[in-house]
Amino acid sequence: MNRSVEILNILRTGMNSMIAGDDSVSARYTRIFNFNENRISLKMDVLVQDKGFVPMGRIDITEIPTNNGRITCSCVLSELQTGNSQRVILRLKDPKQRQIECEKVYEFFRRVIGVSESQVDESQETAPVADAELGEFTD
Repeated sequence: MNRSVEILNILRTGMNSMIAGDDSVSARYTRIFNFNENRISLKMDVLVQDKGFVPMGRIDITEIPTNNGRITCSCVLSELQTGNSQRVILRLKDPKQRQIECEKVYEFFRRVIGVSESQVDESQETAPVADAELGEFTD
C-alpha cells in the first residue's frame, strides 16, 4: 500500500497543476484508507461559486503485486455527479513512464472538471508532474 500512497500523491500534484491555470477552479481533497481491502482513495471536491464545495471525482487505487520490479496499480476513476466510472491499470517503472501513465487519469478528470487542454499545457510548463517532489500530505 506504500506505493499506492506515492502514486496518489503524484496524481494529486498533477491535478493541482492541472487546475492551477484557472483561477475560477479550486479543489480540496480527502484521502481515505481501507486497510481491509488494501486500497487507498482520493476524493476530490471542486468549489462551485453558489454551492460551495461539490463532490466531483474519486480515485480508488489498489496495488497489484508483481515479480518484475514494476509498480502496477489498478485505479477506478469515478465521476461522482453522474456515477460514470472507468478502470485504468497504471504500470510505473521510471519517471518518463509515470508521466505517460498518469496522463490516463488526468484525461478523465479534465473531462470531469471541464479544464481545457491548453490550460493544462500552460500550467504544466511551470510545474511538470514527472519531476514533482513528494512532500508531506496536508489535509
